[in-house]
Amino acid sequence: TDKDPAMQRVASAIVFCGLFLAVLAGCDSGTGDLPELVPVSGAVTLDGAPAAGVNVTFIPIGSTAGGASYGATDAGGKYELKSNDGRPGAAVGEFKVVCSKWVMPDGSDYVGVPGGPSPMEAGAKEKLPPKFSEENATTLKASVPAGGGTIDFDLTTK
Repeated sequence: TDKDPAMQRVASAIVFCGLFLAVLAGCDSGTGDLPELVPVSGAVTLDGAPAAGVNVTFIPIGSTAGGASYGATDAGGKYELKSNDGRPGAAVGEFKVVCSKWVMPDGSDYVGVPGGPSPMEAGAKEKLPPKFSEENATTLKASVPAGGGTIDFDLTTK
């Protein structure tokens, strides 16, 4: 009948779409190239006291896959990392770590807003020494194990 060729085209299209979706699912919907992340948290102290408002950034080095992960400390100095794409955790591997804390001239923490001024444009100053706060000068390093873990940093202003 006349409907048979049309039905065959519809059936072929359904089979093609099903195979296409199966291939996409096998590719993990576009995240197949991203490394698995493990939970990483910790605490930052500054001169022996919990350090609030510190931005903690883990930057992969060597053969560590993926991009940077970051977090900010709360009032108790605690942080939890998440990746640039918003997933919680960090990749397993070796990292250099940058800890920075921007403060306004009145001593209050710089609070950035999306699309707002950078810390420098807002008149904020970096409170932590370059050995912690600058990517090319930091002496901080971290190893993230397969199961994730707690990584603490004891910083000094001297």
